[in-house]
Amino acid sequence: MTILPQDIKERFYKTIKGEISLDDFEQWLYADKELEKHLKSEDYLDLISLSFKQSGAKYELWNLLKKHIDLGEFEKYKMLGLLNEAKHKTERLPYILMEFYDLYCKGYNFLQDLGLGIGLAVEVPRVNNTTADSWDELTTEQQKELLDSFTPELEECIEQVIYWLETNKIKLTGEQDEIGHYDYEDLRTEEERKSKLWVTVSEDKETGFSASKNTLWDKQTEKKWWEFWK
Repeated sequence: MTILPQDIKERFYKTIKGEISLDDFEQWLYADKELEKHLKSEDYLDLISLSFKQSGAKYELWNLLKKHIDLGEFEKYKMLGLLNEAKHKTERLPYILMEFYDLYCKGYNFLQDLGLGIGLAVEVPRVNNTTADSWDELTTEQQKELLDSFTPELEECIEQVIYWLETNKIKLTGEQDEIGHYDYEDLRTEEERKSKLWVTVSEDKETGFSASKNTLWDKQTEKKWWEFWK
């Protein structure tokens, strides 16, 4: 696989993600003189020969670009993008948290705290004085209350996963198995693999089976001291 400069790789990543339009990529392709130096002549010709106005051009372009990127690096780029956006708490925060839950379900077990611990709590909210079954059914005030209840655990979990990715303790491959579960290499220590949110609450001495609970759920449904008298 061709080794590309970081700025060109990021342009490929953003185009595949849809952050750069076909028109903008086409204009850059014809104007840029660097790309030709880094691609084989036939690969470069494939790109500049693509008819960007034809039906299916986006899909064809993605296939051409994916030949020149490492899928693991691309997956890491996407994951860090989500984590940094969540860190800055943009308006997409609740949907990113739900996406973490979806990614956890699809095999990224290192997202246990962010996905199962927090993302699921957004997907299926547990907020006092509401019968809402989803995030969108909550009022604006309830949504704020729910998001506020994740602090400081949310910030700590985000920083933790960013650290694992940036230090290659978690190495994404970009590959999926036959049922769509993502593959990755886990180089964390046993201590690092321990959840910050899930704690063991009971254990059957005969079977050794232990149950666990999410400490954030207790935090979200915690009654104020004066409410116990109502």
